Amino acid sequence: MNWTWNSAPHPISDIRDWSNNQRLEIRPDFQRKEVWSPAARILLMDTILRKIPIPKIFFQAIVRNKDTYRVVIDGQQRIKAILSFVDDDFHLAKPYSGEYSGRKFSELPQNIQDEFLSYKIDTNEIVNAPDDVVRDIYSRVNKYTVALNKQELRRADLPGEFLSLSEKLAICPLFEAAKIFTITNSKRMGDVEFVSELLAQLLSGPQEKRETLDDFYLKYQEWDKAAKQSIEARFQAVLDDLLLIFDGTNESVSMLRFKQKADFYSLFAAIDDLRATGGTLEGKLLEDLRADLRLLDEYIEPESKANLLSRYAIQCVSQGNSIASRTSRRNFLKHFLQGTYLSKPPSIEGVATFHSILEDLAHEDMCPTTPINCPLCDLAEGDPDYSETNVFLTWPKNKLTFQMENATFIHWAHRAQAADDYFVWDEPYKLPKTGGHRGLLEDESEP
Repeated sequence: MNWTWNSAPHPISDIRDWSNNQRLEIRPDFQRKEVWSPAARILLMDTILRKIPIPKIFFQAIVRNKDTYRVVIDGQQRIKAILSFVDDDFHLAKPYSGEYSGRKFSELPQNIQDEFLSYKIDTNEIVNAPDDVVRDIYSRVNKYTVALNKQELRRADLPGEFLSLSEKLAICPLFEAAKIFTITNSKRMGDVEFVSELLAQLLSGPQEKRETLDDFYLKYQEWDKAAKQSIEARFQAVLDDLLLIFDGTNESVSMLRFKQKADFYSLFAAIDDLRATGGTLEGKLLEDLRADLRLLDEYIEPESKANLLSRYAIQCVSQGNSIASRTSRRNFLKHFLQGTYLSKPPSIEGVATFHSILEDLAHEDMCPTTPINCPLCDLAEGDPDYSETNVFLTWPKNKLTFQMENATFIHWAHRAQAADDYFVWDEPYKLPKTGGHRGLLEDESEP
């Protein structure tokens, strides 16, 4: 065994010179292909400018023709960030908030540049070790290190008002009662990340997965107090409505599919949208709404006999966190909420959605909640024809809520006769058509 260890601090200027002289290999093949966020790089520069020590860096030192070449064993992201800053590849922006904000390295005062280059980093160097030893060292250094996930990195890199509100709202009795987060998920800040996604949705509508969260953390590091309180109030109002909807049933949200994050996100977004347009649950009877949600819970699955419910289930799994999927699911659930929130019949699209689901379930002998029993035609009892040209779905005008549960089918032939007591439509609406794959609408590709 002819290799040895050296431990010594090296100034940043040394590392810069090694790189400039092409005697530094930043990423050997055994290193992870990680990429730090801009915020992480900036915070490291802030740490150095504040003269705070950073963790040791491990090198493999190889002597060739009396010159020493170095391979980074551990610490590649720190070195790459430092060298990029020294080369003016980025400037000091948020989350940095010191006196040099907006400046690149070359734009710093000369004495600050000198102090930066003189900053010493502790290093461990193994000299002339074979590759198998180096790989073993890399494995040992990283074996018991749990890599931080994106949310843990945000907590470290992007502190501020958005983070503090996300952490505050994540400690919510509803989330615990609904069992939305596992203990492991909460320990790794999955609960805070999910709440951050809900807050982002309140601020700017459905977002593309978690890719834009960093932008919200940066934008709202400093947050106007009144604006922050307004968003917090909106968030809490939706949670209060969810408690009202589910606490009155034998099934809590923890026993329904809406505890799943994709469903919860969509339901949360739908409720907020309806509240924003004046919708409320105050003084409303909720039994029919709860019945609809129980039906959705029972029949939403990829192989559902109801095509639209199959489509919804597929969207929860395939690209479930895309903007398109999240928006589609939110709009779908709004059909089932607005009849109670707004105390008026759904849009024609919503009526057609209900009709389609009831027709599909009826044809599969699955006991739809609204069988055809036209109140104006005794002969129609048990009529199996649910087509939109034969019947339309409607509600008595004296109803206070308008759900699939309390809807009525009436024959188009009796439209004029029904107009005094029921809502009627100008002409037959068109039911959603399905393509070759169950659950996919015509002209839409699989989500």
